[in-house]
Amino acid sequence: MAVAKETKIVRGVELRKDPAREPCFQIVHLHHDVPDAPSTTPEGRLMRAHREFNQELQTMEIAALCLVDFPSAPWELRMELARQCWDEARHSLLAYQYVTELGGWKGMYPIANLNWSVVAMLDSLPARLAVQHRTFEAGSLDIEVQAIPMMREMGQEAAADVKDAVDADEIQHVRFGNEWLRRMIDADPRAVLQIAAAMKWLERVVTATGLDDLKDIPTSDHARQLAGFTQGEVSEVARLHQATVSAANAPGAPQP
Repeated sequence: MAVAKETKIVRGVELRKDPAREPCFQIVHLHHDVPDAPSTTPEGRLMRAHREFNQELQTMEIAALCLVDFPSAPWELRMELARQCWDEARHSLLAYQYVTELGGWKGMYPIANLNWSVVAMLDSLPARLAVQHRTFEAGSLDIEVQAIPMMREMGQEAAADVKDAVDADEIQHVRFGNEWLRRMIDADPRAVLQIAAAMKWLERVVTATGLDDLKDIPTSDHARQLAGFTQGEVSEVARLHQATVSAANAPGAPQP
């Protein structure tokens, strides 16, 4: 049974209250309120590193919350979540070190904890794995596959090597999420209903908050297959993404 939640209202949607942060941080409630600039510029790289520092911290907190809220989950799954906590803690530290190398400091820019606020509202473990691992973290694989070659082209070899190592961990996180979702569905078909309800609720949250700007980022066939998606699932993700981008770019379409 999940612990009692403290919540907040963002654009009419009830979400989990932000996790604790040091006083140096200014917390905003929407991703587009976090400053952003092209990562080809020094300021853009610093903004991205600062954002990733907090993003990795949120992901660690989400995995840790799953351990707290679902103590009766299978031991092997709890070990995967515990290892993920360790991985994400290291990733957060690496991102923070990069912030300081670029001349920045923690709290330099506002942060948003929307992933935490969304995932931590879900009351079942299949729902959390579907939204956090299979959706949010899988989507980040598509982004990073594009980012690493760009970093190398700009001569940022050390940073690209770190990002490459981090992505290897993230692929495993998505993979165990996919594997355990299939096991849960096989053991109890009601998990399908929990996942479907979570994805429908996520759609409502995205509509209300503009969870993230819509970008035409190609779906990474190789990374997603390594992360446990079937070729059919990868093709469907790519089709749905392209259809959404095309609809958003159609003349007269409202902007996300």
